[in-house]
Amino acid sequence: MLGLLLIALLAGLIAGVSPCVLPVLPVLFFSGAGGAPAGAPSGGEVSSPMPGGVGATHSGVRPPPSRLRRSVSIIAGVVLSFSIVTLAGSTLLAALGLPADLLRNAGLLILLVVGLGLLFPPLESLLQAPFRRLPNAFRRTGGPSRRNGFVLGLAVGTLYVPCAGPVLAAITVAGASATVNRSILALTAAFAVGVAVPLFFFALAGESIGRRLAAYRSRTRAFRIAGGVSMIVLTIALALNLTDGLQRLVPAYTQALQNRVENNASVRSALSAVRAAQPTTASATEPITLPTTAPAQPAPRRSAAATADPPTLGPLVTCESQAAEIQNCGPANSFVGISAWLNVPGGRGPTIEALHGKVVIVDFWTFSCINCQRALPPLKAWYAAYKDIGLEVIGVHTPEFAFEREQGNVERAVKDLGITFPVGMDNSSRTWTNYSNQYWPAEYFVDAEGIVRHVAFGEGGYAASERIIRDLLRAANPTVRLPAPTDPAVLAVG
Repeated sequence: MLGLLLIALLAGLIAGVSPCVLPVLPVLFFSGAGGAPAGAPSGGEVSSPMPGGVGATHSGVRPPPSRLRRSVSIIAGVVLSFSIVTLAGSTLLAALGLPADLLRNAGLLILLVVGLGLLFPPLESLLQAPFRRLPNAFRRTGGPSRRNGFVLGLAVGTLYVPCAGPVLAAITVAGASATVNRSILALTAAFAVGVAVPLFFFALAGESIGRRLAAYRSRTRAFRIAGGVSMIVLTIALALNLTDGLQRLVPAYTQALQNRVENNASVRSALSAVRAAQPTTASATEPITLPTTAPAQPAPRRSAAATADPPTLGPLVTCESQAAEIQNCGPANSFVGISAWLNVPGGRGPTIEALHGKVVIVDFWTFSCINCQRALPPLKAWYAAYKDIGLEVIGVHTPEFAFEREQGNVERAVKDLGITFPVGMDNSSRTWTNYSNQYWPAEYFVDAEGIVRHVAFGEGGYAASERIIRDLLRAANPTVRLPAPTDPAVLAVG
């Protein structure tokens, strides 16, 4: 377990510097600049020009709060809310009958109010009033600036959607299915500490710059207005998911490192061992030996009629990702626990049994996952090129966070992303568990006999995956006439 905690810590560090952190960086940077500028007098009025102190003016002889304490308070808020939302957000909202995107919307509202407070000092003073009424003992712990920073950190934590690998996937799925145990709590703590380290330095850098720039000290009002406008624009961009396009343009510079740390058989097996309330058919810590050729008869599939039985961990967890040759990864399991189907007539989705005779790609994704979005162009290109000659693509949308459970949000994402193949909403993570999946995105390539022949976790390897598709289509129909392979420019998007 100690080794797995170290992996979780490293995974958090990688997530904290990945492209997925870009939307919250401006908030952390500006909020970190919330302390009083360097050289401010120890008595009289002290103006704190950015969110958190958000330009609050207060009187007294207390010196401005230290940079370290203020940045710690911001990141503490981020880590606390991110951990709670990840582990208990979905379960808590469902138990209370509240909308699944309530926490995210609350975070957006706080950011908007902070931005407006920068532009309108009377509103800011009103927001500061509750903190001024706290007893003196509490004021001495950091004052309004520090506690406002903590509140702002709580808001940011509800909006932070890191690039997820197997560690975070295990945490979020356990939280969504209310199967949290001590091992999951320990993994969450290790991952959160890893994320906190780079985010803390971003906030500290903003505060350092704000305190040292002479122009900043002499033009506080102009910087306040610029900060407020930036905060409001960013809030609107986050609300409309406009930041996704920018993130897709940024190279996945942490992907290779993340793969080395998390995407290997030993880590996946160790994570399987800590998944709660899921009986296994084989040891989670011992690799499963699979044949390298197809069986003479198709292996039995998991029947759709058996969906009441608890899913079991199969051999898929040990299959090599993005292998160059066709593998035998065992039978494709059923789609179970799907709450709604999109892009299908009458909302009646396919079954794995009904797809017998076709080559099928089962794609696990979630709409806020930038890695998933970056992997979509090849999938869409393959679907367009091969759907009339025996290929089917089935999207399984397994949410990472609570707001991704709302059907309206998923429907808008499917439309905006140009997805035309069937998509099943796996809000209960039952199909995810049925496939022993641990990654967003993850593709399982199923032959015409229902055997999984290739798996691909994360981005990349698209040319090799397409060769597998073409081989499987030929095996299913030796007389098939295949179109030209997909344009390499499309396959290079990730």
